[in-house]
Amino acid sequence: MKTKKLIVIIFSAALGISFLFIGFGSYVGKTYVLKVGNQKISSIEFSRAYENYKSENSLSNLSEQEELFSKVQFTNQYVNELVFINYLDEKISISDNSKKVVLKKSLNNDEMFRNLDEASLQNYLKEIEGNIYIDLFNNSLDAQSLVSNEINPELLIEKELNIYEIKKDNSLINYQLEEEFYNDNELYEITINEISLRNYILEEIITDAIIENYYNENITTFIEPKNYTYEQIILENDRNESFVELKNSNNSQFKLFEEVNEKLILPQVLDNLKKLNVGDESESIKIGEKFFYVKLLSFKDEYQLNLKDAYEDIMNTLTQLEIENFEMTDEIKNIDSYSTNQIFFSNSFNFLENIPDQYNFINFNQSSGEIKKDNFLFQFNVKKLFKEDLPIDIKEKFLISFSNYKKNIDTSHGDELLNKTGTVKVNYFTDSLTIKNNFIEAEDLERIVIIKNDEKLKVVLPNEVIYLDINSIGSIDSLNIKQNIVNLIYSNIIKQIKNNIDIEVDNEQLIQL
Repeated sequence: MKTKKLIVIIFSAALGISFLFIGFGSYVGKTYVLKVGNQKISSIEFSRAYENYKSENSLSNLSEQEELFSKVQFTNQYVNELVFINYLDEKISISDNSKKVVLKKSLNNDEMFRNLDEASLQNYLKEIEGNIYIDLFNNSLDAQSLVSNEINPELLIEKELNIYEIKKDNSLINYQLEEEFYNDNELYEITINEISLRNYILEEIITDAIIENYYNENITTFIEPKNYTYEQIILENDRNESFVELKNSNNSQFKLFEEVNEKLILPQVLDNLKKLNVGDESESIKIGEKFFYVKLLSFKDEYQLNLKDAYEDIMNTLTQLEIENFEMTDEIKNIDSYSTNQIFFSNSFNFLENIPDQYNFINFNQSSGEIKKDNFLFQFNVKKLFKEDLPIDIKEKFLISFSNYKKNIDTSHGDELLNKTGTVKVNYFTDSLTIKNNFIEAEDLERIVIIKNDEKLKVVLPNEVIYLDINSIGSIDSLNIKQNIVNLIYSNIIKQIKNNIDIEVDNEQLIQL
């Protein structure tokens, strides 16, 4: 990146889709957010599929964190489905005529079938094709036979265990252990330089003139699409009742949608909204196995955004693009005024404990590197040291931790010396367990799984001694265990298929959709 010469100017003339709803990824030449094999999924296709997923799973009024988690879950599921369908599509050919026969029978309404527009028809055919492939897989796997045997109820016990740390004696220094500690452990100096890219770009790169120029070059893209505000009800069965009665029904899923971009509304729902006057209610809309009812509250026609209205979105888009393409070069000026430099000391015995939690995303297995995160650039360097290079207070800190650890291995601890720091769940089907970032060895795992009610179990980790006891005992549904068996088989199949299929996911664009 060259100072004062924006990358975004290069791309601006070629843009044809508004970033207001498509997202950042489209500005770097991509017309898709997912690519599995030769199949490309546009942002609009993804958004529609995601909204359908949320409706089917009754996901509404999500917080920002919940929304992100939901989107990650859906994306993983969606990619797996696309991978699976892509694979079977190479093995099995299902003609459009065959799919249309299935669709016609499922609709059970010749007139409705004849009146389907092309977009709706193709969406239906895609859904039918996917369902056929899933049925083929399930029938081939014969999952029912795999899980037909009953599991002994005595094995369906799940224990929630309390995790206790031992209070550290900050005065304990066993100098006899000093030689052992330094012989067995490496010492490190970690330097982290934290640069605020957003502040740098906003103050040193982006100007009002650049924003105005960008707006003028792409004015046709700054059109707010038509949006709808409406109420929606989802039911399992078609019912001839008023909208109010359906809304108050215990079995209904109700949600208010406010000013929703028409491009993000399910096609079948949108077709009905277009036919309604404000205040009108639709007839039942069958989508899959469910029935939708909508009531139109208001709508806004598309309109041209002026520069003032588009200013902040343009600024954020240009800034984000610059952040994504930022590279440190000799031409970068004034960067130091946007930087914060910090130095930490650590060792191979308890490395992460000596690093602030805010930097736990950095992979310190590398000796140096750069990571962009949350509009910041983090430059880090890990350098080995000799003990002579350590400050006296750091030496004492390290030796206190090691002294406590060695003492705790051979010492019994009463409740007054323990602090509860969390919980962990185990059952007889637990085949691996991690506690405090440490993988539990098979011998200790066996002891943990069979822990008794009145027992406080001592476990020696590689750099810490902890205690466990039972907080509560519950039961696990055998169906969950059986389903896990099927899922494990399915995931292994998908994993093998993925090895031979090219997959691209534009995470940045997905997050911003």
